[in-house]
Amino acid sequence: MEKLYEKDFGGANYRSRDPIKNFRIKVKLQRLSASTIGFVSSQTDTQDGEPAAVVSSTNQFGQTILDDEELVVQWQQKYFSLREMEFYGFEPNCTSVLDYKYHADSDRIKKSGGRLNNRLFTYLDKDRFYALEDAFVPMTTSPEEIGPTELANQVTEVRRRKATASSTVPSWKLQKNPTVSGMKLIEEKPTKEFQENHHVTTTPVHSMVIMADLSPEGQLGSIEFERRICTVQYNDNGVIRVSPDFTRSKPPYRIEEGCLGRDVWEFRIEHVSNAVSKMESRREAKIISDLYRKHQNYLQSLVGEDFEEIPDKIFRLNVYGEIISADSFEYNDLHIEYLIDIPEGWSKDPTLLLSGCTQTCQTNLVNNIEKAYFSQPFNFQSFFNLDNESEDHPMSWPNLFLHVISSDSWGRRRTEGYGYVTMPTKPGLHDVTVHCWRPTGNTGFEQIAAERRRFFIGGAPELEDMSFTAIPSTFEGKRLAKYGVRTESTGSVTVRLNCVQQCRAFQDTTAAMISRKKLQTAMQVARGRANRDAFHGVMGAFQRARKRMQLARESVPTQIRDAAQKTASDKLMGVSTQEKIRNILRKAEKQD
Repeated sequence: MEKLYEKDFGGANYRSRDPIKNFRIKVKLQRLSASTIGFVSSQTDTQDGEPAAVVSSTNQFGQTILDDEELVVQWQQKYFSLREMEFYGFEPNCTSVLDYKYHADSDRIKKSGGRLNNRLFTYLDKDRFYALEDAFVPMTTSPEEIGPTELANQVTEVRRRKATASSTVPSWKLQKNPTVSGMKLIEEKPTKEFQENHHVTTTPVHSMVIMADLSPEGQLGSIEFERRICTVQYNDNGVIRVSPDFTRSKPPYRIEEGCLGRDVWEFRIEHVSNAVSKMESRREAKIISDLYRKHQNYLQSLVGEDFEEIPDKIFRLNVYGEIISADSFEYNDLHIEYLIDIPEGWSKDPTLLLSGCTQTCQTNLVNNIEKAYFSQPFNFQSFFNLDNESEDHPMSWPNLFLHVISSDSWGRRRTEGYGYVTMPTKPGLHDVTVHCWRPTGNTGFEQIAAERRRFFIGGAPELEDMSFTAIPSTFEGKRLAKYGVRTESTGSVTVRLNCVQQCRAFQDTTAAMISRKKLQTAMQVARGRANRDAFHGVMGAFQRARKRMQLARESVPTQIRDAAQKTASDKLMGVSTQEKIRNILRKAEKQD
């Protein structure tokens, strides 16, 4: 019996270049008696004592067919059920333009002799009863997932966003220190249209559902017996999804209804669109080929024959990064605020946002480590003029500053850590682990009070500017003193950076040798900056200690200093004389 029907109700995707209005699908529905499966029912009539012909209705497997119906449906063709005919036939039930249209259609069907369909009917994506039939399919095994989320409901009808005109302007032609004027970054009260135009990038999908009324005889029109037979979805990319797939040579699909004495229903789904003749197919292929060729020429005219080139002595850095995860922090429900600092001498696109925030993520225990996964992408590009690089002002690289924050259901917000990473000087893929710390306040009672406040009501000592975790670009002094700031090590953040560098100095030509030498020197300076800073820090401390000793020595009076030197020399001379006398006495004793 398992080979008599198909168990796989999975769908299939098809791509078509023809207009969707030419799409046709045929559904054949049959009702089989559960008690007579595999048994041919017959009725024998006697005529003059002789048995008459056997009258039976069976399928190819020898099963008794009690009811049979076929329906050919075009794309977005409406077939009313008995329940819809009664509902739309009563005009006070109509509340929208579509309802009044269906009311007129139902009146016209009644005048023309009634419905052509019996049990099979269709729902379109704008129908009143379509949302009621659309069953929710859970994505997890959690019992709390009782329906689709608000985001899932909102994202189904979102349109694709259009590219802005500013993205086609080369970034190095923009101002060095631009300001974003006249741009409203935050919409306090977004409208429905604003949300659809500025939300997730997606493609609109149109749907049509073929339904079947599997009610017992004499009870047609009951909503509890309506079952979905086939769903057809079409998007603007020409992709058609049919669920379940066409039957073709496979056995039919089966639905069982009822408990005792249940009915067995089988249905087939066939593709019956009109076939295209060879001449029309060749003509269509030629038109499409010409259209694609014109479109390709148009795209090539927009891109150009060569790659985009940058001016001489301009170094461009493109970074495509991702904040992957955070681990080993004290509290749960983490999110990260990040800031990209462009040093002095670099330029960027004024429309480029250099800051952002990840979503709030709960931590999971992975290898005895609490981890929160964000997968937050970011990217930026900046430009540096090699003529601005000198020994007094070496080339500095952009920094990525991170601020890890936790929050809970009571609205308590805590700083979990600060950290930063300097963009790698080598191109390619880099996985960087940023170790974070957080300020703990002053010692004594203030530190204890800060920790208690952090535990009970939230809040903790914070930095006014995230860039102070390193040397901020606005600092103009020679030394930045951070002595006295008490900190505590916390967790770490994993960041993935894909760096792409472009400069004409990379070309092995004589004209670019000078610029290339400057760039190599700048990179070497940047790579050795950390080691040099550490060495200079030690040498600076030694020089300061030596200078303090010299100042202390000069402040002592001359007479005291000379007397101290004389005493020290006498002691040294006395020691040497005593040693000589001892040696002479030893030699004399040996001679005796």
